[in-house]
Amino acid sequence: MTWYLALLMWLIPISGICDDSKLDQVLGHFAQDQQGIFNYQETRHLELVSSPWHGEGLMLTAPDGSLVKLQLQPERIIMAMSGDNLYYWHPGQNQRHNMPISFGEDAARQILIFRQILQGQLSSLQQQYDLTADTDGQNWSLQLRPKPSTEQFISVISISGNQQQRQIVIQKSDGESSEYRIEKADPQITAQYSISQLLQEASGE
Repeated sequence: MTWYLALLMWLIPISGICDDSKLDQVLGHFAQDQQGIFNYQETRHLELVSSPWHGEGLMLTAPDGSLVKLQLQPERIIMAMSGDNLYYWHPGQNQRHNMPISFGEDAARQILIFRQILQGQLSSLQQQYDLTADTDGQNWSLQLRPKPSTEQFISVISISGNQQQRQIVIQKSDGESSEYRIEKADPQITAQYSISQLLQEASGE
């Protein structure tokens, strides 16, 4: 389950040192007071597969840290995080999984990183990662590298964006990577979906 929201990219890190004013400014772009819905295109480069995998759909985020990834292509799948739980629903294969985040291993840890970013939990992030942020006009970037003392299943997370588009690049220690290109969804699309609706469907309630 390679699914992590929310939504952005990079800079050369200075080990453990960061311009706090820039970092606060960049994290401010993640602050939410209402639901956000984004179109996304995802590309995965897998170690044992010669051709990249492509998918697309919608990402929904909420001020409370809830994240929903609604994959529409190549097939419809709902993947979500709400509270302390993960949800997965694949209607084509009739597969549904609900589990605590603590059972989710690498996938859950990556999702937790994005929730911390979305909620601006700087102190939590700095316990595990060296952060480097930068701004250039309307463009901003954020790079996270795991501290040497932490488990390093991720080598770097690069996030960048502006008011219209965002990009996330996740490089894993095993050489695999995932890239998301994200932009705000059309208002006509946003009216068709809500996090509560998709969470209800994913949980089977």
